[in-house]
Amino acid sequence: AESGGPAVLVDPGALDVNLLRLIEENKYYIRSILVTRADKPQTDGIRTILKIYDADIYSAGRQINDVPCKTGSDGDSFVLHGLPVEVVGAQGFSRDSVLYRIDNQLFTGDILTAGSIGNVQNTFGLALLVAKLKERFGAMDDNIVVLPGYGPPSTLGMEKKFNIHLQ
Repeated sequence: AESGGPAVLVDPGALDVNLLRLIEENKYYIRSILVTRADKPQTDGIRTILKIYDADIYSAGRQINDVPCKTGSDGDSFVLHGLPVEVVGAQGFSRDSVLYRIDNQLFTGDILTAGSIGNVQNTFGLALLVAKLKERFGAMDDNIVVLPGYGPPSTLGMEKKFNIHLQ
């Protein structure tokens, strides 16, 4: 994106000096925060960010650490600062888990990583999650870039071909 203007941050686990420098040097202003799952690795930076920026939080749950959220569930879509955002449900992983597709990028948090699926509590949950992801990914372009919360990026085509859970 161009330098300057409103920005969207995904899963802010922390707001450290390097991230703040990147935001400020490029003249961005954090207006929206997308949360794939309301857990510490995805949310620890929210309180600090809200002390600096006036941002809305989007999540599958109504609040995170007593901070109200705008909710989204599977199939919802909206526009944030000119960016089309589609919510992809992750039923089976946890009640408050979603993925976000923005243009040709899929932000997956710890739900889907390169070659694997996050730690699911039971076999029923895993089956439910895999079925939902296969259903939603089937209609999506193989060139979509998968950006997990940790680990290397991938593409949807590579995940469909090599991720044992999605074959």
